[in-house]
Amino acid sequence: MPRKPRSLKEEMDRLTAELRERGATWPEIAAEYRRRYRLNSRQAFREAHRHTQERVVEEWKRLWPSEPFSVRKLGSWEAWPALTGNEPPLAGLNRLARIYRCRAGDLIDGEDHTGGDQNTPAVRARNVPTLHLTANLKFSDIKGLLANEPLHQPMPPGEQREREFEQLVHAFTAWAAQMNRRDALALIGAAATSAYASPLLDRFDGDEPRRVALAAADPSRVDDATIGHIEAALRHCMRQEDALGPQALVATVLAQQSLVTSLLSSGVPEGARSKLLSLLADIRRCTAWMLFNLNDFKGADYYYSQARKAAHQAADDAMCSMVLANWSQLATWRGDPRLGVEHALGALAWSRRAGSKMLTAYACDVGARAYAAVVRRSAKGERREDHARCHRSMEQARRELHGAGQDDPGARLVHFYGEGQYLSTRTGCLLDTGDAAQALEVAAVAAAGIDPAFVRNVAYIRLKTAQAHLRLRHIDEACEQLGDAARLAGRNTSPRLVRSVVETREKLSPWQRTRSVTDLDERLHAARLTA
Repeated sequence: MPRKPRSLKEEMDRLTAELRERGATWPEIAAEYRRRYRLNSRQAFREAHRHTQERVVEEWKRLWPSEPFSVRKLGSWEAWPALTGNEPPLAGLNRLARIYRCRAGDLIDGEDHTGGDQNTPAVRARNVPTLHLTANLKFSDIKGLLANEPLHQPMPPGEQREREFEQLVHAFTAWAAQMNRRDALALIGAAATSAYASPLLDRFDGDEPRRVALAAADPSRVDDATIGHIEAALRHCMRQEDALGPQALVATVLAQQSLVTSLLSSGVPEGARSKLLSLLADIRRCTAWMLFNLNDFKGADYYYSQARKAAHQAADDAMCSMVLANWSQLATWRGDPRLGVEHALGALAWSRRAGSKMLTAYACDVGARAYAAVVRRSAKGERREDHARCHRSMEQARRELHGAGQDDPGARLVHFYGEGQYLSTRTGCLLDTGDAAQALEVAAVAAAGIDPAFVRNVAYIRLKTAQAHLRLRHIDEACEQLGDAARLAGRNTSPRLVRSVVETREKLSPWQRTRSVTDLDERLHAARLTA
């Protein structure tokens, strides 16, 4: 059995040697480097040859001694189109192509617009295109995988669906064979989960809810115990989502939504109706939260609107507050912090009406995040008032949190919220308002106060700590914290969390060649989190 490589360098050396022995061309080896290590084309060809940047510069000077070239210039060409890079000229690409024994066009990661040409031949499933970067997957990539041959008619509907299913399975199997198995399954799983929960599929014909209800127990017998059982199952799903991520839980929550919707449409006792509506609002809120963590922001927005509607029908003030607070977080995350402020103010009003200090604290918490994001996006002269609002919201959140009793009517909805999570939000606000040093101090206390069962929350405080270190140019410490966040992202497989890890790593590009960043990249590569 071959010995496992001791380092990334040894792994790459072995890969190039094995592929050359099999007769692979340099473009084929570079394509494998792009796919496996998430490199751009210029980096991939250099690594495929196992050249350092210094070696490439030496070869350049040997071939063109009168043309000045440097490691710094090559590095900027390889970094492009990132902000730290410069676009390589065609003459430079031609020279690199000679060194790498490829075409100049092979060194460019350009866009493909051939799909706009009606005369472009359709790519059939048996000629599956090579997909190198799952992070850049486009619909046109998937479209080319599907069989283009029409099904023979006439054909019974059931047989036609089976044939279509077989074609789709064959296409995706052929595509996945070209990718790392874990990457392929994770990508398809996350996409399928989000599509399954899509509001486009949230449709019933006139008889379907009644058929579902008849298959369940007699709706007239629904009582508090029945509702409590469904609610307990929902709480369990949310706890599992906190630890493991949303992919495995969405289907279960949607099944609960289908059951509750069918019961409501089939005639339950009047005393149980408002409780079921409140439960339906909570289920839809949880669905929206899971879609948010799947990066399906449009789907999450839809389900939050449906959750608010059900909460109003149930006259549940506490649920109205919780839905709007979650909705505020979504709006701020999507880049619309003013809408986040609007939802947070609505959540604050409903929490006071519900008489819940815990919900009031959480509404102030998400409001502070929104105000901080407004500060980050505003011109300098417009920041002062929103900075003060952010500070006041944080202080009010602290007062309400510390003043809440054990019998608070909103405690079950914000079971995750406590001192640690409050301090995590405070850390983020300090980062947004430009105080990285104080953010670092608060983050240390926050990390110790968050329940480890909330894996994603722990990962995010690690990310914020890494960002604070990065602002202060503590590169070694930033890499250590980011590596811990990446490890946690391997447990809670939330695409939103993974995206946050990758985006934070991209900010370390200026220190690409340091030992700390190199070691971090090996940890990210092992966790399949390379950008």
